[in-house]
Amino acid sequence: MKTKLAKIIFKDVTGANESNRVSFIVRINSMMMCIYFIIWIAVFSISARYANAGTCFLALSAYAASTYLTYKDKNKWALLLYSAVTTMWMFRFVISWGWECGIQHFVFVLLVLVFVGTYISTKEKMLASIAVFSIRMLLYLWHITHEPMEILSRRMSVTFQIINIVSIFLSLIVILNIFTRDKLATEAKLAQYNRQLKVVAEHDHLTGLLNRRSGMADTVSKIMSGSLSTGMSIAIGDIDHFKKINDTYGHEAGDEVLKTLAKLFDGYMSEYGIAIRWGGEEFLFVFDDVNLDDAFVALDGLRLKISTLEIVWKGEMIPVTMTFGATDINVMCSSSDTELDIENRINEAIDDADKKLYMGKESGRNKVVI
Repeated sequence: MKTKLAKIIFKDVTGANESNRVSFIVRINSMMMCIYFIIWIAVFSISARYANAGTCFLALSAYAASTYLTYKDKNKWALLLYSAVTTMWMFRFVISWGWECGIQHFVFVLLVLVFVGTYISTKEKMLASIAVFSIRMLLYLWHITHEPMEILSRRMSVTFQIINIVSIFLSLIVILNIFTRDKLATEAKLAQYNRQLKVVAEHDHLTGLLNRRSGMADTVSKIMSGSLSTGMSIAIGDIDHFKKINDTYGHEAGDEVLKTLAKLFDGYMSEYGIAIRWGGEEFLFVFDDVNLDDAFVALDGLRLKISTLEIVWKGEMIPVTMTFGATDINVMCSSSDTELDIENRINEAIDDADKKLYMGKESGRNKVVI
C-alpha cells in the first residue's frame, strides 16, 4: 500500500520541458491542503458551521484540481491555481476571524514556492515576491482597520493555531526537502560527470593508461615535491614489428595487442610507478625512487613477461616482444626551478631513452638498453 501510494505521488512528469521538482512540490502541497481542508470541514461540521464547511469544500475541490493538473504536465497552471486559492481563503479567513486565526502565515509558503517551485527569471521572481509581500500587507491593513466578523473563542483560537502551525511547517518541510534533494542529486550527478570527464581527459581512450599530457604532469609534480630520495628512472618501450602485426592480423588485432599489454603494464608498474601511453605503439615507464640499475632489472622482468604473453586473435597466437631504452633523471630541484624547467629536464631524459631504444632496435630488438 505504501509503495503504491509513493508511486502515485512521485509519478514522473512526461513533458519535455517540465521538472519533476516543480511537479512534486505543487502536487504534494496540494494534496496536503486537501487534507488540511478535510480537517476543517470536519471541525466546522462538528461545530455546526455548515457555511464555513461549504467554503472549505470549494477550496478542497480547487486543490484537488491543482493536484490533477500536475499529472497532466500543466505545472504552471497548477502552481497558479494553488497560489490563487491560497490567497483567496487567507483573505476569507482573516476577514471572518481576524489575525488570531494565524492563517496569514501561509504567505511564507507562497514566498518559498516563488523561489524553489518555478523556473522564472530573477526579475520575475522579484515581482512575484513583491506580490506576495503585498498580500501580507493587505491582510495586515485589513486586520488593523476592520473588526473580524466573529471573535473566536479560546478553544477555537487554539484549534486554528495548532492546525495552521502544523500545516505551514509541514508545507515548508516538504518544499525544502524536495528542493534540497533535487539540488543534491543534481550536484552529485554533476560531480560524477566531472570525475568521468577528468578520467577521459587524463587517460588514453584505447588502453586506459595515463595519456602523454597527464603522465607528464604527474611526473613533473613528483619531481617538484622533492620526495624522491633515491631518484627517478624513465624508459621508452616500443612494440617490435607492430606494423607487421597490423598488416598480418588487422588493425583490430593491433588494438587488442595494445590493450592487453596496457593491462599488463598497469599491474606490473603499480609497484614501481606509472605506465603512460606515449603514442602509437610506444609506452613511457616512470620509476619513482628507483635507480637505473634497479629499473633495468624491473624492465627486463617486464620484457620476459611480454615475450611469454599469450595474445590470441581469432584462434591465432600473436607473438609480441618489446624493446626498451632507459635512463635516469636528475631530480634535484632548486627554488628557482619552474614546472617548465622540470618538464624540459624530463624531455631531455626521454630523448636520451629514445636514443637507447633506437640502439636496441638496431642491435636485434627484444632487449633493454641503458
